[in-house]
Order: sequence, then structure tokens, then C-alpha cells
Amino acid sequence: MTNLLGSKPWITAIAATGAVIALSGCAPSEPAGSASPSAATQAASEAPASEAPSAEPGAISPAPDPAFASASASTSASESAAAAPSAAPSESAGASASATAAESEVGVPSPSPSASAPAAAGTCSAAQLAGAVQDQPGGGAAGSVYRTLVLTNASDQECVVDGYPGVSFVDASGTQIGAPADRDGSETARVTLAPGESVTTTLRQTNARNYGADCGITPAAGLRVYPPGATDSLVLPQEIPACSATSIVLMTVGTLQPAS
Repeated sequence: MTNLLGSKPWITAIAATGAVIALSGCAPSEPAGSASPSAATQAASEAPASEAPSAEPGAISPAPDPAFASASASTSASESAAAAPSAAPSESAGASASATAAESEVGVPSPSPSASAPAAAGTCSAAQLAGAVQDQPGGGAAGSVYRTLVLTNASDQECVVDGYPGVSFVDASGTQIGAPADRDGSETARVTLAPGESVTTTLRQTNARNYGADCGITPAAGLRVYPPGATDSLVLPQEIPACSATSIVLMTVGTLQPAS
């Protein structure tokens, strides 16, 4: 025993063992499995934040999960189908706008009013007509004479007459004498005159001498005739006594009708 205690190596070993036990008893105990906060923070700061572990040369990448790939494909198809309806109207609107712009630039011709149809015939003017005053066989009556007034289209275009002509006596200088003719109340007819065609009406003329001194007899050189609706006139030769008194009406005229 004395030899054992007196051995220095044993004393040194025992002292070292006591020191280890004392140190382990002073250290704070931590729950099993928990990492030191400072160690975790240090590990997180030392690890690269944005880099994934690089594959080592020759390493085989793991095959993708079939279920995940199928789900991704279905999602992509659904998104494409949802986007298709909104894209179609946009493309249709763009095509419509392009067509409208093209039509504006080219200019779509608008239908013209029957270019091949002839223009409607206008009212016959005196410049288009020739006229005559003709006696009617057996047209004499007590104090009056019935004559026929004839108007013929002397132009190369159609024209229209419709209604009563204006008729009055004129002297050799073309000045009107007395009152113009009255209308007889006959029914009007619209007549289109082709070149060379004629219209006629009955003209009743009363003998101016029937009125005596009240008439103011004045020799007439012709008749001034205004076609219906015209502002110009023609003078037809006729030498006949007329009354200068405007209170006496010597003539009555009917409407123009197609020549028979």
C-alpha cells in the first residue's frame, strides 16, 4: 500500500480524473437533440444563401416524380385554355380594325343612282316648241269661233306639258292687247312629248265687234302662248280684231291633250 501511494504516476492520474469530473459538473446541461443557438446561427451564416449544392461530376440526377410532372402539365393546359378565349376576341377585333382601315384607304364604291337610266324629262319650254292656230271644220258659232291650238316638240329631247297654256292677243310689236284667255275648266293631263310629237287644245275666240264701243277695237297681229309652267313664250301669227278693254275677255282655252 505504501508503495502504491508513493507512486507518482498514480497520483497524477487520480488528480486528472477529479478535475474532469469537477468540470463536467459545472457545465450547464442542455436538452438532448437541441443545437446551440450560436452554433446554428454560425452554420446558417457560413452556408451560401442562394446557391444549391452543385452536383458532383458523374452524379446522376434523380428522375422527376411522374405525379408532379402530370400535375404540372395539367396546370399548364388549364392556363392555356383559360387564356385562349381572351386572345380570340382581341385577334378578331384586330382583324376587323385592319379590314376597316383597308376599306377606308381603298374606298368602297357606293352604289350610284342608275347611271344607265335616262334623266327625267323636264317641262317643255317655249324654245323647244313650235305652234300653230288651226281652224276647226264647222267651228263657227253665233258670235264665236272654235279653233285648235297646236304645240309640237321641235327639239331633240323629250319634255313634259301639264295643264293650261297662257294665251293673249299681241300687236305687231309684241305688246299684249286686252285681257288674257280664261280657262274652260277641263281636266288636266300630264303629257310627255317625244321629239316631233304634239299636244292640242280647243281655243274659243269671240268676235270683238260684238261689244261695240266698249271694246276699243285694236287689230292683233298674233297670239302670245306660254306653255304650262314655262317662263318664256312663243308668238303665233294671227291677224284678228281684239279689244283693248281689259274688262272684256274674248278667248277661252282648255288643257293640252295628246294630239289624236
